[in-house]
Amino acid sequence: MSVESATAVDALEPFTFYKGANLVDLNEQFRNAKPSEIMSFTIEHAKNPVIFTNFRPLAVAFLHLVTQPKPDIPVIWVDHGFNTPETYRHIERVVERLKLNLKVYSPKMSAAHYTAVHGPIPQVDTPEHDRFSEIVKLEPFNRAMSEIKPDVWLNGIRHDQNAHRKNLDVFTFGSHSTVRVAPMFNLTELDVEEYIYDRELPDNNDYFDPTKVEEHRECGLMLMK
Repeated sequence: MSVESATAVDALEPFTFYKGANLVDLNEQFRNAKPSEIMSFTIEHAKNPVIFTNFRPLAVAFLHLVTQPKPDIPVIWVDHGFNTPETYRHIERVVERLKLNLKVYSPKMSAAHYTAVHGPIPQVDTPEHDRFSEIVKLEPFNRAMSEIKPDVWLNGIRHDQNAHRKNLDVFTFGSHSTVRVAPMFNLTELDVEEYIYDRELPDNNDYFDPTKVEEHRECGLMLMK
């Protein structure tokens, strides 16, 4: 499926995003919808939507898509302090290109502080790494969500990224009583690459997530209830 290849979505009855909403019917209604149609519906019915991004490779496509119908939407970024220099430069380019309403949240313990006290990033699947993830990503994210109080959490996940995400959908329930919306969920990596190429968007090819380490491993945000 390409970004603009699906059929139009029929009009739905009045809808409100809330924790007990009927997402089964909603997902069925939008099964073959274009990402732009999903976004139009979401922005029309959301009261306080936010974006979460980490500026990873290909994330610029999601940011471009989501900010088209609502340029001033808050964009939450957790700066854990372990990003590559190129990632920081990439963020500056994307914020300027898309005029993002960026909301930066940082851990209460800086990367330099953590490394000085606890040493290097712990090995994955250990209690130490779980605690590391809590300090550098989960706590700042939870703080952001508690302060902004969104009803809709827009994210750029796709079904082809890992086994856990394959079992999700366009509309799912997220943490902090939000409905998560993934407008690009049914696209492939090639679809997203073409979206970036066609619009001449800057991409990030030098990225490292210390809470995931391995490409197809979840960092924890999508697992929160």
